[in-house]
Amino acid sequence: MKTLFFCNTNYQLIVAIQISISLKKNSSIIVTNAIKNCEEIISNLKLTGLFERIAYLDVKNEYNSFELVRRCVFGYAPEEIKEYVFDEFVGFNFDIPSHMVFAFFYDKNRNIVVNKMEEGLMSLNTPKTSCRVIEVSTQIRRFLHKRNLRGSVSGVYCFSPKVNKSGIPSIQIPLINKYSEIKDYLNTVFCKDRIFEYKERYIFLSCIYDVEGGEAIGEFELAKAIADKVGKNNLLVKVHPRDDKEKYISAGLKVDENSSVPFEVIQINNDFSDKILITTLSGSILNFNFVLENVPVAYYGYKLCVLEGNSLAKHYKCIIEQYVNDADLGLRNIKILESIEEL
Repeated sequence: MKTLFFCNTNYQLIVAIQISISLKKNSSIIVTNAIKNCEEIISNLKLTGLFERIAYLDVKNEYNSFELVRRCVFGYAPEEIKEYVFDEFVGFNFDIPSHMVFAFFYDKNRNIVVNKMEEGLMSLNTPKTSCRVIEVSTQIRRFLHKRNLRGSVSGVYCFSPKVNKSGIPSIQIPLINKYSEIKDYLNTVFCKDRIFEYKERYIFLSCIYDVEGGEAIGEFELAKAIADKVGKNNLLVKVHPRDDKEKYISAGLKVDENSSVPFEVIQINNDFSDKILITTLSGSILNFNFVLENVPVAYYGYKLCVLEGNSLAKHYKCIIEQYVNDADLGLRNIKILESIEEL
């Protein structure tokens, strides 16, 4: 059985690698330029020998709507994998580019299976989105008696099936720990020739809600307030790939030089049991909570921000509260920050 992974983020790459290793998949992978440093990552992926084919896809080209609909209906695929036939298509976003790729390989194998993969614990409750291009192409494909991507999902790959409330059957991904085979693969892909050393006791994980989802929620201001409380030398900021690290540097805050490396990979390589993690709404402190033997104390600080003008932040705040208050999940050392004085 040949599997094709479609990856738009670093976390999706981590999941694709773990599925391929632990479930012994015969896999190929598409890496898009939605991922920063995707050229370097593709080069490093080739060194692992894990994937039969590795293809690059530019998802930032601005085609007109007619061309996008045409490609979603009749298909498009990178040259590196056009000659292949796949039995399984695995992705998460199921955006316009993934619709194009699915349409292409569906025509080569009408029995192709579609499965989603999680992108962190909170992704299992991500709000559904759509656009006119997908709506129109879906209608045309129905008229042509062709299956559509979103209507073809048969399973969800996830680390914690009990969190999957989608109604779609779960496919268990074996958990990752610091002894897992995946560690060497992840280090080759994401942190080749880099050394991790974290002396600061407090680590602030920035999110995207000052730049996406609506009005800024004030997490930059929260980071500065925390630095004032615990001391700038005691706080390290790990900047989200889509956040602006220069504003933190300009404010005199210490920024993690490994900010391009997924925090999940950093956790595998370090013992953070004596650290304190702080974030507004990042899912990173949830994702490996089930996996690591010793987990650090972690605080969600969204109560010290203003979420009213940001619908995405409000959505994930509700999910986080649901998870943290669910004793059956067994989350460890995660708290909701009521005041900076608690630090």
